[in-house]
Amino acid sequence: MSPWAFVFVIALILWALHVQRLNKKRITIGEELKELKLAQKNLKSTLISRGKRLDVLFSAVNEVVMRVDHLGRIITANTHARHVFHMENGPELPQSLLLFYRDPDWHRAFSLALKALPEASTLPDMHVDGRVLAPRLAPLGTEQVLLLCVDVSEKHRIEMQRKSLFANLMHDLKTPLTSILGYARSIEAFGDDVEIRNEAVKIIANESVRANEFLDALLTLEHVESFSPDVSAKADLQEVLNRVLLGFSSQMEAKSVAIEWSGQDEMTGAVQVKMAESDLHRILDNLIENALRYAPENSYVHIDGSFAEKTYQLEITDQGAGVSEKELPRLTERFYRGDKARAKSSDVGHGLGLAIVNELMEKYGGSLHIHNHDLYGLSVRINVPV
Repeated sequence: MSPWAFVFVIALILWALHVQRLNKKRITIGEELKELKLAQKNLKSTLISRGKRLDVLFSAVNEVVMRVDHLGRIITANTHARHVFHMENGPELPQSLLLFYRDPDWHRAFSLALKALPEASTLPDMHVDGRVLAPRLAPLGTEQVLLLCVDVSEKHRIEMQRKSLFANLMHDLKTPLTSILGYARSIEAFGDDVEIRNEAVKIIANESVRANEFLDALLTLEHVESFSPDVSAKADLQEVLNRVLLGFSSQMEAKSVAIEWSGQDEMTGAVQVKMAESDLHRILDNLIENALRYAPENSYVHIDGSFAEKTYQLEITDQGAGVSEKELPRLTERFYRGDKARAKSSDVGHGLGLAIVNELMEKYGGSLHIHNHDLYGLSVRINVPV
């Protein structure tokens, strides 16, 4: 064999071995690709399965929970989220969150928060149908995030109530104190004038009483919040009511307001109610005072009493102008004052009377109901346990 032939044979053998290695490598790569595709399929199936399990888990959470992609589209939402954002009758998910919550300022902050992940960002509160939601973002891998919205409506309401409390405190104390200071200076400057002095003393006394009543009401609310009622306490309702009415006799005489009592026959015997006498007196005092404030001159305050199951039902109705239906649910809110037109004067109270009554009734397991009377005025009914 010639040298060239030998070289050719060796080259051919080497080529064959190279091709054989390439074929083996191709087969190996093909098998690895198959394994990778299978792994990808399994991974995708696992992610879908985990996503479904997450959705099932979040469906039991009583907060708004949504899975959102990096473009801000809602992939899935739990039942509570669908209800709050009215998704039941909307288009099928995934859909842009902008479709269900259209606040451009919030969405700008949301987009910035998505871009900043995994760094934590603070999102503004969301206001939806009277609810206040505090949203938080949590990464789910690189393509999805969890949007959890905690309902902080009650916390927001308490915070607003706190701000309102301080605003009303400043107003309700500053007004009489300013008046007292002004008339005190009048006495200082014109004390020799009997007429000015007498008028100033009268105003100072009245404004002092007003400020004192306001502080008493605040102390009562503080007491109501902290005390636990005595379950064994008993009080004679008619005796306490008669005592309260006697205390308002001069005010009724001044306005020529009479008491019309249709339920008095039922109370010929003692009506023992399960309530401390002092708390019952406070409740009836507030109800009668409220009725007399809004009762016009030469009118009646109607009182009706009757037994109803395990309670005694006492209803007090004035002949005033009544209250608009939208205001009725708010009358038991602290510091809420109804329309001044109902009182036909600037004296609309401090907005704590019915709040005190309502909270005391709840403490004792009773109830308070307020409605406009068909013929005249406002009716306030209490159901006191007997």
